[in-house]
Amino acid sequence: MARFYLQISDGKQAEVEIDALNAHEAMNDGLNALTTFACRNFPPPDNVAITVLDDRRRQVGRMRFVFEIEYTSVAVV
Repeated sequence: MARFYLQISDGKQAEVEIDALNAHEAMNDGLNALTTFACRNFPPPDNVAITVLDDRRRQVGRMRFVFEIEYTSVAVV
C-alpha cells in the first residue's frame, strides 16, 4: 500500500491521509469521499473540491462537485 493525501476544500481546508494500492485507487477513494459528502450535505456548498496528492505531495488529480439548476423563461409560471 502507498500513502496518499486527500485535500478537501469547501471554503475551509482539511487533509486526510489514506493508503491505496495506486493512484487510480486513491482517485476512486477521493471520488467516494466527495459523493458521500455531497449526499450528506445536499445541496452541497459551492466549490467543493478534493485534490489527491501522492506521498511526495505531488498532485495526482482533482475533482469538484458542482450543483446547478437553470430555469428557462418557459418553465416560470
